[in-house]
Amino acid sequence: FLRYVKYNTNLIPPATALNFVPWALVSYILHNFPWWAKYNYVLSAALDSGLAVSVLVIFFTLQYPMNGTIGIGLQQWWGNTVFKNNDDGRGVPVRQLATGQTFG
Repeated sequence: FLRYVKYNTNLIPPATALNFVPWALVSYILHNFPWWAKYNYVLSAALDSGLAVSVLVIFFTLQYPMNGTIGIGLQQWWGNTVFKNNDDGRGVPVRQLATGQTFG
């Protein structure tokens, strides 16, 4: 596998496998698949276009109606209020300390 990696590892700062694995995969893809060089521009244009279309769809379906407010129904959705209904949101400690006792 290492023969496919074209760059020296001293070009990367000291890091974990979270940094080395993507470096090796991108190096392998860029240097061993000629179709990547041919279709990279098309992929980039498709991703940029998809982002632009999704921004327009989200704006005109969520923000534009009701003069820029999203709507009461979406604001009260479970995912927007769930953090208030658990012990973290209410500030309940995991362990109650006795009077005069300190943590640590």
